[in-house]
Amino acid sequence: MLIGKTELNVSGRILKIAKLRHEWFEYLAAPAAFIPEVRQARVADILTFLQEAHVERPRFPYPSEPAGASMVTFKSFDDWWNGLHFKARNKARKVQKTGVELRPAKLDDEFVRGVKKIYDEEPLRQGRKFTHFGKSLAQIREDLSSFPECTFFIGAYFQNELIGFMKLFEGDRILRTVHIIATFEHRDKCVMDALIAKGVELASAKGIHHFHYGDWAYRGLGVFRLSALFCAAQLARRIGAESRLAPAGARADSAALERPFDRRAEPVEFMAARCQRAQGRRR
Repeated sequence: MLIGKTELNVSGRILKIAKLRHEWFEYLAAPAAFIPEVRQARVADILTFLQEAHVERPRFPYPSEPAGASMVTFKSFDDWWNGLHFKARNKARKVQKTGVELRPAKLDDEFVRGVKKIYDEEPLRQGRKFTHFGKSLAQIREDLSSFPECTFFIGAYFQNELIGFMKLFEGDRILRTVHIIATFEHRDKCVMDALIAKGVELASAKGIHHFHYGDWAYRGLGVFRLSALFCAAQLARRIGAESRLAPAGARADSAALERPFDRRAEPVEFMAARCQRAQGRRR
């Protein structure tokens, strides 16, 4: 849903909550001006928006709650690499020993066909329905075409076959993963570990010292992220109290101050402490 030039996602059946569709990659520069537009369009009861953790945050007169992002901060690639556990370094180097090549990729027909093959490998990932399974070539191309001016692709190729890739977004002094995935068939080659290492290397080469890998997870991928020295960075999720459009919205704003929208707030704090302890042991 478009409000001016800003695209929103609206969720909820009774209470409608709106947020930026690409909220990890786009941020509201002037929320005080945007909230009345949302109210006038009557598309949601509440608007929430994020504020980045690695830059100075402007002060807004709205309630906020923590949102966890997986982020690693480093002085240089060597600084990050030397801080890894030796097992993590061995995994990242394994692609070279198994004949996998990491190289820049273009969003052309061959690449899209390779992505579809990866997507259609299994209908489930991490125990949940995989949303990209069965998508058409046209839909995949459209999905991967976002932010062409500030994104690029790195492909992992084994015998000239695409077995994994990542799409990276260059933001304000930060590099972010838009999408990262590898095949189950070649899991033994540790492609994901190598892609993450490549991402940190590219960020360092650009003079960037922050690498962001999605929101924080304290299970499954959280363990993998910890091994690569990612920690839970606290972002501020602002709740646009002035965007109340109905009595239901008013009640929700009050409840939001008592109960986090993001139920992961406590695990984020727990995992941040765990991450600090783990880094201390590794170093």
